[in-house]
Order: sequence, then C-alpha cells, then structure tokens
Amino acid sequence: MGDNKQKDKHMTISKKLIQQMNEHYGTEYIKVEEDKPEDGKVYALTGVKSTACISNGNTWKESEVKDD
Repeated sequence: MGDNKQKDKHMTISKKLIQQMNEHYGTEYIKVEEDKPEDGKVYALTGVKSTACISNGNTWKESEVKDD
C-alpha cells in the first residue's frame, strides 16, 4: 500500500517560542537568523523532492542558485 520509507522533514519553530525558550533559560538558547531573499540573487522556488528549494521547505540561503 503506502511507502514506509522515512522522509526528511523540516520542523519549523516559531520565533515566539524561541523567544520564550531564550527568556526561560536566561540565555540565547537558540539563535534566530533572518532568512530573507537578497536583491540580485537567484533562488530555486520549486523543484523535485531532492532539490534545495523554497517549496521543499529549504531556507532562502539553502535555495540560492549558484553559478558553478
């Protein structure tokens, strides 16, 4: 019937939860980096499952298309 293979999934933690954890532990338990596209760069928005792209849950940085 279904495919029993383990699939990679990205877990998203809200910035509010991270802030609460940092305040609770009195430290920067988890550092929050801004993930925004940069002007002048090209990003993969869609792709097959193995492709680093926005639609697969990757970050803008991970989805940047680089000239090789």
